[in-house]
Amino acid sequence: MEFRGHRGSSIDSKWRLKIPQEFREYLIPLYGENFFITTTDKENLLVFPIKVWIEVENEAKKNPNLAEIMPYLNALGRSSKIDSQGKVLIPEYMRMKNPSLQGNVMVVAVIDHLVVYTMDAFSKLLDEKTVSHECFQRIRIGGSF
Repeated sequence: MEFRGHRGSSIDSKWRLKIPQEFREYLIPLYGENFFITTTDKENLLVFPIKVWIEVENEAKKNPNLAEIMPYLNALGRSSKIDSQGKVLIPEYMRMKNPSLQGNVMVVAVIDHLVVYTMDAFSKLLDEKTVSHECFQRIRIGGSF
């Protein structure tokens, strides 16, 4: 059971994301079958186990910057329970604003949630974003880019 790296998946014609099996095997026993799906950029999806999303909401009570963006994140999001096929429903707004999400996607594990990219966005991420070894080491000890 591994929760790191990326896996290919798809969003079907009913706008349901199939969460890759390896990620389901990690997430469901730890967090349950309920998820909150939102976006920060209207292009990619963030898929949080609901228990993790509740932690984010609690953090917002102490962090005014996070509290300020919570209405935006909640307006773009929705709760979804994983179905028997391992799928969760995509929020309506994302269906309207980003039809390119339908089809093949790349799902990336990030600590306690998933980020879902279109194949083009995933390629762009890998082509444009680089992190040097020195930068990685500096960040690991609490520094910044």
